[in-house]
Amino acid sequence: MSTKIVQLEARADEPDIGLVKGEPFYVITSADAVAGLDKFIAKQVVTYQPATEMDDGLMAATDKKKLNKIKTEPFEGIKFKSPDGSIFVLSVDNEGEPVFTKEDING
Repeated sequence: MSTKIVQLEARADEPDIGLVKGEPFYVITSADAVAGLDKFIAKQVVTYQPATEMDDGLMAATDKKKLNKIKTEPFEGIKFKSPDGSIFVLSVDNEGEPVFTKEDING
């Protein structure tokens, strides 16, 4: 199916709509003016349910799991890994000074 574009020509000067005799123009319409177009468009629209950690939706379930792990509150500590694999937690004391603490791997 090909789309037909109909070009019209003004039969007379039409100053109210800004046309002069012989000027080409196209009819402008809306989707609700075309019978059945709304139903056709509705069939083409893809809708997604919200994703959960178990089921894909607008995003993959694996991405939803990752997103849920992101903390949005102020952090009490941020973990860093040193080149030898040791884990350090950066936090601040009550005066706002940085404190690095080596994480105990046993507990």
